[in-house]
This record gives sequence, C-alpha cells and structure tokens, in this order.
Amino acid sequence: MRHETLKQQIIALELGRCERQLLPLGLPAIDDALQGGLDLGAIHEVTGPAAVFFTQLIMRQKGGGVFWLTTRSPNEEYYPPGMAQYGSRPEDFIAICLPDTRDLLKVAYEVLGANVAGCVLLEVQKPLTQTQMRKLQIAVQNTDTLGLVTRFTHVGMTSPEQEGACGSAITRWYVTIVDWSHEKTQIELYLVKNRRGSPCRWIVEIDHATHHLHLVSVPGE
Repeated sequence: MRHETLKQQIIALELGRCERQLLPLGLPAIDDALQGGLDLGAIHEVTGPAAVFFTQLIMRQKGGGVFWLTTRSPNEEYYPPGMAQYGSRPEDFIAICLPDTRDLLKVAYEVLGANVAGCVLLEVQKPLTQTQMRKLQIAVQNTDTLGLVTRFTHVGMTSPEQEGACGSAITRWYVTIVDWSHEKTQIELYLVKNRRGSPCRWIVEIDHATHHLHLVSVPGE
C-alpha cells in the first residue's frame, strides 16, 4: 500500500500537483493502463477521424461546464443543442470562436487556469508546438479541469504516431470508427502515447440509448 501511495505522489509531483486527481473512464482495462484514469489538471490529445466521439464521451463523463475553443464556426459535431444526444446539457456548453490561433491560445491559457470548467476542448487546425503544449499544461496543472486538444483536419498525416508527436500531452489518443449503426457505434481507441505505461489498443462499443461504454476486444486477442 505504501508503494502505491508513493507512486501516486510521484505522478502528482510530475504534474506539478500535491495530489493526483483522476477521471476514471469506467472500463477497468483502460483505467488500469492509465493507472486509475485520465489525469485532471492535465492536457490530453485526441485525434483521428472519430475523435469527436471520444471527446464527447469524456466530456459527458467529466460533467460540469465545457468550453469549446475553435477557429471555425460551430458545426454539427460540437453544436451545443446536438450534445443532448450524448447525455450532455446544451446550457453547460460554451463555444468561443476566434479566427487567429494565437488569440485562441491566449483564451485557452486563461480559461484553463481559472478552474471554472469541467473540460476545456481546444480544437486546432495544425499540431501545436512543444512550447504551446507546455504552456497549456502549466496553465491547467493546479486545477480540476480536464484539458483536451483535438484537430479538425487530418490531411497529410502519415501515421497515428506522427500526429501531434511534438506535443507534451499526458496521453495521446487516435480514434477511428470500426462499425456504426443507429443503435450503437464501435470505435477503436489507440492510446498512442501513455506517460503512465505502454501504448495500447481497444475496441469500445457505445450504446446510443444509454451512453454506456462496453469493451469489445483488444486487437490481436
């Protein structure tokens, strides 16, 4: 028990915190790979063609207000009234659209550091630099907020490992759709970067009626 406590204290110190705070995803295999769940007060990257599914599930799991920061106009993916279908409340969803990435990052630093939101979703067109990602991490590290960085374009990407490779996120996910129907959707979660362990892949099923997650399989098993 003392060994586990010491390990958690070391992880918290790596994040610039006194105590580690987590958001379990509710799937033991994934939470175990993350050593308990997604770190709060930290930045996580979610990319890939189906990134929107995973980010919406994370935001619903976290609860609280959501700030969506983007350089494009609201769309059907993150349009607040449409979030109700994922179990979220549209009134908790605030969209901020600025045409310049530099201004958008300035807002992101302020919102992340204010500790007023459950999640802050920063949607960018190009991968952020190491310095930009580090500033985001410093801004959020003393809060209970979950920082998510995603991209709305994947043109020119050669592999999931390369996308966002210059960033310093705690985790980096690449998400694709395996199967889709009106009742359920199956997505593959590829944990490309995992500061708490090794990269992993899972296929997860989303029940549209209950919003519950089910682990279907680990590719290769």
